[in-house]
Parts: sequence; structure tokens; C-alpha cells
Amino acid sequence: YEGSDSPALRGVSLEIRRGEILVVLGGNGAGKSTLLRTLNGLIPHFYAGEMRGRVVVDGLDTREAPVSELARRVGLVFQNPERMFFSETVLEELMFGPLNLGVDVEGARRRALEVAEEMGLTELLSRPPWSLSGGEMKRVSIASVLTMDPVYVALDEPTVGQDAKNKADISALIRRMREESRGVIVVTHDLEWVVDLEPDRIVLMESGSIAADGRGREVLANGRRLREIGFSPPVCARVSEELGVGPRLTPREVVEGVLAWRGFG
Repeated sequence: YEGSDSPALRGVSLEIRRGEILVVLGGNGAGKSTLLRTLNGLIPHFYAGEMRGRVVVDGLDTREAPVSELARRVGLVFQNPERMFFSETVLEELMFGPLNLGVDVEGARRRALEVAEEMGLTELLSRPPWSLSGGEMKRVSIASVLTMDPVYVALDEPTVGQDAKNKADISALIRRMREESRGVIVVTHDLEWVVDLEPDRIVLMESGSIAADGRGREVLANGRRLREIGFSPPVCARVSEELGVGPRLTPREVVEGVLAWRGFG
């Protein structure tokens, strides 16, 4: 970034695939949010600084392709949903993206209504976005991205401020995106939620670099590596470690491990 003495990202080489959920974990300043901004062209088009290397999305180099074209492929959901709202009603908010991509009013409205029905937002369409609850605002912010039908969806800290039910709803929505063959990239600090999400891959970032890239369960079960980047392992992983029954990620798995250890497996 302009004015910084050190790069926010260094030596990052990463391929993100359609039909997979990729979670990015790391402490503050690890480069997670910067990585998201490179995916849809916000970097280098809207942030001053020096960019080396290439980011290619479906064959488009993000340095050369206009952000409007990249938005058709990568949808970015920011941590604070209220910062994404531009319109007076939820319906107008859902139509905003398609209209800016050149879709006519009728087409934008049709797409907005389809996504609203899929996400249980139909009853909220006439409401101002700012009048909604935190969970409702989060769903509207995700829906506003989905109306543009992107191939990839990137979410920055989607569970911040959400209760258990909203977190479960977000997990279900992300898994549905995977079923629709979208690539989903999630930046989060919420490790217990990640266990429930069951991502295909987890990338650990440290000081702007990728410290690990592996299968979701394998990374979550690696307590030593998680501690090295400042994360406490998931509760069940810690319990199973203390009991000496191997890495277990859910209560059911812990019980099964204990029963097997006692000869009841």
C-alpha cells in the first residue's frame, strides 16, 4: 500500500476452484482482506500502491479488465453490510447490481425477486435496508451479490455480530453456493463456525504469506500449526487432544473416540 514500507502480500500463489469452499484464516495484518480485494480488481484499481504478480479470474487479468467486468465473476460481501447499501428499499438494493451491469429494469427486477425468494427475503422487499436486523442485513448483502450471478463469492467475516441461528443460516447458504458450482472464499476468525461449515480447504496466512494450504479437516485438527498463527484449536480438538483419543472435531467424534479407547468401539 502507498506509504507502507513492507508488502501486504508476499509470495502468494493460490488457485481457487469452482464448487469448493475455501476458508482463509490468519491474525490481524496477515493479509486476508488484502487478498480478497485483489480478487475483484479493487486492488489495483481503487487502492494506491504497487502491485507485482498477476491475479487471473476466468482468464481475465485483474490489472487489465475493468472492475465492472470482474464484478460479473467475483462478488465481494464486506464485513459490515450497511456499508454496501445504496437504495431506499431492499428490492431496489437487490436490483442495483444487475442494473449497473446493464440488465434492463424488468430483468433486474425478475432476478431480484428470484434471489429474494431463494433467501427468504420476500417479506422484506419494501423495507429500508437500514431498518433490518443484523442477520437480515447480512442476508440482503449476500443476496445483492448473488443477483449479479457471480462465479465466485468472497465473504469477509460473515459471522461477526450474528447469533447461532444466523450463523447456521449462513453456513447453509454457503454450502448451497458450492452445490451451484460457485467458488466460495471466506475470511473469518470464527474457528468453531468453520468446523460447522466443513470447508473443502483452509489457507492459513501469516505476515502476508501463505503458511499452510490443506484439506479443511486436516488443518483444523493441526493444533500446533493453528497455535503458531495465534489461533486456539477448536474446542473438540482440544478436548480430544487432552483425552489422548486423536484429533476429533465434533462432540460425536469425541464420544466415539473415547468409546473406542475404552474398547466399546
